[in-house]
Amino acid sequence: MSTPKKRSKPLTSKPEKKANTRSWGNLPYHLLITAFAFILYGNTINNRYSLDDVYVTGKNPLTQQGIRAIPAIFSSYYINLNAEEGGQHNFGYRPLAKATFALEWQFFGENPHVSHFLNVLLYALTGILLFMLLRRLLGKYHVLLPLLTVMLFLAHPLHTEVVASLKNREELLSFLGALLSLKYFLRFYDSGKKINILWGTLFFGLGYLSKANVMTFLAVIPLVFYFFTDVRPRQILLMLIPLLLVLAVAVVVPRIFLGETTRSLQFIENPLLMGASLAERLGTSMMVMLFYLQKLVFPHPLGFYYGFNMIPVTGLANPMVWLSLLIHLGLLGFALWKIREKHLLSFAILFYLVNISLFSNLIAPPTGIVAERFLYIASLGFVLALVYGIFRIFGPVTAGEQLPARVKNYAVLIAVILVIPATAKTIDRNRDWKDELTLYAADMPYLEQSAKANFIYATNLRSSVVERLKSGVPRQQIVSDARICIKHFKQATRVYPAYADAWNNLGESFLLLLNESDSAIQYFEKAVEHNPQFTAAFYNLGYTYQVTGQPEKAIPNYERALELQPFEIRAMSNLAQLYQKTGQTEKAIALNEDIITIEPGLDLPYINLGTYAMRGGDAAKALEYFEQAIRINPNNFELNMRLRNYYQKVGDSAKADYYLDLARRSGRPQQ
Repeated sequence: MSTPKKRSKPLTSKPEKKANTRSWGNLPYHLLITAFAFILYGNTINNRYSLDDVYVTGKNPLTQQGIRAIPAIFSSYYINLNAEEGGQHNFGYRPLAKATFALEWQFFGENPHVSHFLNVLLYALTGILLFMLLRRLLGKYHVLLPLLTVMLFLAHPLHTEVVASLKNREELLSFLGALLSLKYFLRFYDSGKKINILWGTLFFGLGYLSKANVMTFLAVIPLVFYFFTDVRPRQILLMLIPLLLVLAVAVVVPRIFLGETTRSLQFIENPLLMGASLAERLGTSMMVMLFYLQKLVFPHPLGFYYGFNMIPVTGLANPMVWLSLLIHLGLLGFALWKIREKHLLSFAILFYLVNISLFSNLIAPPTGIVAERFLYIASLGFVLALVYGIFRIFGPVTAGEQLPARVKNYAVLIAVILVIPATAKTIDRNRDWKDELTLYAADMPYLEQSAKANFIYATNLRSSVVERLKSGVPRQQIVSDARICIKHFKQATRVYPAYADAWNNLGESFLLLLNESDSAIQYFEKAVEHNPQFTAAFYNLGYTYQVTGQPEKAIPNYERALELQPFEIRAMSNLAQLYQKTGQTEKAIALNEDIITIEPGLDLPYINLGTYAMRGGDAAKALEYFEQAIRINPNNFELNMRLRNYYQKVGDSAKADYYLDLARRSGRPQQ
């Protein structure tokens, strides 16, 4: 006669009063966690704005309005700008993090140090809340297990992208919302009070309004209840109903009121978005999953952006694909084998796989292919399994507070051995996030095969060099940085030869930084070869030919730019100048009149029309245009002096004095 199988018991039970996680007995742990978070990330407080922070703070025009911006933040998409690459971007709905930055602006102004302090504080709160939940769930384990899990989680260097980047406050708030949601659903289980379902649903919704990553908790919450309570599956599914309703509202409502999103995805961001086969999707996703495991075990080097071609698209013929597949099938198989036992390792593995699934590239390829921030929540599963394994090596794990001293000592020793280098790496990595150029320069030796990382670094460095030139720095002093820009633009085109934006910016670097027009023309031609619809590259060709005295070549390029973008003011104005110069005055006049129709508040077309009239001998008409230009822009020193000289010449001293006074008040233009 067979022995009946014992029913598996949850890894915890309803907590007794003496184990109440709200008691003062947990205060030392909370203080320790807070102190450790500030030890890890305290040096970020001196950092400035960095990668992508402009989306939410810094020079973001919306958050600079302070509290007044909050209604607009909640009634607009997360990103709304004309990007350097890909044109107009209008997508995402993540108002909560941006609203926190608007509040900061209201009370502290432009102060990145306050923002960084708050990020560290949010990270500390995440650690405290995580400890409270793990203490609640792992009631049959010694307190060291949840404590060491939290400490190792906090110390993991992969989290630097989340904490040191202000833009990634959305990740912190999303995870906090998910944890608070879980906390209140567990309270409902403990107390039976339905108000806790409302609170749990509210925090889930707030987490989603920070970032959609919280969606994985639609699977995590049932897993938690299955492994750590005796709730029946049907009851778990009923608890999910309000979460699903909130999710549906949060997804549908913005689309109804804000319209469709606009986000032009590029090959360099993720080539799997461009019609990859099923075999390529599967093969590359397995390489991505292997990449994640490697970074969890050995988080070096770290990068601010990956994209094409850091993880090459690969099919099923790659042996590393099969290795990754075997590893992950093995992990899933073990988790399913132990699931009926409600084994802690089974939970840890499933937690990891559920949370990393969004970023595996198998379901929906994310921008950038991989990123360290994608591992933020999922890394908890890895750390929990690691700490469990440390305890298991030295003895029984579920001995509660009676855990042998030998096991506790060895577990703490190994945890300290792991925490020390992780802490050192985290603190060192924080320095790289000091500002954008510091970050890019630190990471580029490891991101040679990333087309977009090379592009981002070169583009931002070029902008910095241009500003230095405008401020009067001699050209010879910026040559070394100009060469670095050129080096990385060229590397971007080597990685991805069809990278039209990189070819165009390479041409601009030669033209603006080194004044080498022949090289510039060569690269602008490459840009239009790879993208025949590239307005900016045609404009640049027209401008380069214009400044080198080749109007016959400049005119067709400007005309092509205007075919692609009919209201490009700079192209219209420059083309009008060339028309006038080549004797096509009627065309020049027509273009300037078109500019006035498009931009009536612009002084330049009136100046142009006045110049044409003066050259044609119609002084009265010219003066009419010039004076209209001054009414629009009274600070035009050169035009004021031009009018002063004219009126002085014709003997109108009153008007001559008037325009001289305007010129003095406007100040001399910088040379």
